[in-house]
Amino acid sequence: MNRDQALSKIKKCLALAKSQNPNEAAIAMRQAQRLMVEHAVSPEDVALSDVATARCSTRTNSQPRWEVRLATMIAEAFGCDLIWTRNCELLGFRYITRCEVVFIGVGSAAQIAGYAWDVLSRQCAKARLAHIRKQPARCKPITLTARGDEFAMGWVAAASLKLEEFVAPDREVLLIQQYKAATWPDSVTLKPKDRTVGRNVTLNDRREGYVAGLDAELNRGVNGVPAQGLLEAAR
Repeated sequence: MNRDQALSKIKKCLALAKSQNPNEAAIAMRQAQRLMVEHAVSPEDVALSDVATARCSTRTNSQPRWEVRLATMIAEAFGCDLIWTRNCELLGFRYITRCEVVFIGVGSAAQIAGYAWDVLSRQCAKARLAHIRKQPARCKPITLTARGDEFAMGWVAAASLKLEEFVAPDREVLLIQQYKAATWPDSVTLKPKDRTVGRNVTLNDRREGYVAGLDAELNRGVNGVPAQGLLEAAR
């Protein structure tokens, strides 16, 4: 029996230890304690085993405000925390930077948050690109980027209304913080990149983004499971 198998069995024993039958509960507790000693598993290890993560690709490598705001909004909606990771991989003769947003939650919360991120970030990026393509041909690339970001901020603000339909589960703050500290001990606070400062953007960019964001949808399936089933789990 490996450590993961032992953890699974310990959790089952601890569940049985809550039985209304005193004899059954006592036997289950003794078995759980024996397994914990044999496999050097602490009560904290058992608790942390309930924490899960969902690693999702980001839409950019620079984490602009709209992307960070969307990820934060989703994490809060489903009782999760998050962390951004950046890895450099050698592909041929070039180094490729790959960024991910990792949702951290208890039970299925991280999976649900990851699903919401994949769906909403894809929709937002698509709408943002469509807005950029409508701009005058004379616009500089930095202006197009800025206007796209401003549009996306409006889109995210409107999409938040979709997430308000779901009641956030109780967030296991301490447990998630312990997991983060153990898994990413050197993490630092991320400062979102504002690419609109000093650029030619208008309120109309954000207004158009808000209107487009009202059509955001969270009704697709993931891994063959209907989206509604996943999202209902977060209620």
